[in-house]
Amino acid sequence: MHDNAVYLETRGEIASLVLNRPDKLNALNSEVLERIKAATAEVADNPEIKVMIVRGATAKVFSSGADISEFPKVHATPESRERFNDLFRSTLDGITGLEKPVIAMIAGYCFGGGCALALACDVRYADHTARFCIPPARLGVAYTLHETKRLVDLVGPSKAKEMLMGAKVLNAEEALTWGLATRLFDPETLADETWAFAHELCRLSQFTIRAVKTTVREIVAGAQDDTPTSRALRAQAFENPDYFEGRDAFLQKRKPQFRYR
Repeated sequence: MHDNAVYLETRGEIASLVLNRPDKLNALNSEVLERIKAATAEVADNPEIKVMIVRGATAKVFSSGADISEFPKVHATPESRERFNDLFRSTLDGITGLEKPVIAMIAGYCFGGGCALALACDVRYADHTARFCIPPARLGVAYTLHETKRLVDLVGPSKAKEMLMGAKVLNAEEALTWGLATRLFDPETLADETWAFAHELCRLSQFTIRAVKTTVREIVAGAQDDTPTSRALRAQAFENPDYFEGRDAFLQKRKPQFRYR
């Protein structure tokens, strides 16, 4: 058992960032956000870790969202509100900006800020108990453009409006159809499928995986054609040891042993 509200659990080349406030449905308060931010930085600095999974400590809930009991404090003044907003944004941007792939493993509630956390991940694997909702209209608040854009990029403007204005709760099947969930599994297989994909990512070229993440990030930011960054990645690829290993392994009909970190 862990006492910390957030902790890292490492198995070989894979780290799990675990949300551990089951009595509060893994609600995100300032402490939790700070710990997520620190754990993400730890993963970024560890060359032995290739993939991060974000999950709840139990199979019952991912996160119910921001801890509303903290709102009177963090939104008391313009200054405190700005500090909290900066913390929330920098925490999620740390996940989005992580070079390594991040998989959200979602069961149960994935609401509000918890849904924003899942959207910051690269891939969202969910089970049939998952429920997705971003309910600002129930609280009389306005979401930032920065976080709203992540939703719009995934589901489009019309569905984003329906979800936000109507505080719409999506079941797992709807979330898959809308594009919020990447894949959908039975509850008893979600963990195995998530870990299997994480292990598969570990076996592949980390140079390529990180290049994909960087290039997609530039496209989402508005790039329509090759940028200096994408051109540099393309040039580096053919000088990288992973390219020579992948090419030679294919020609020699063997499995590649990629070394890039």
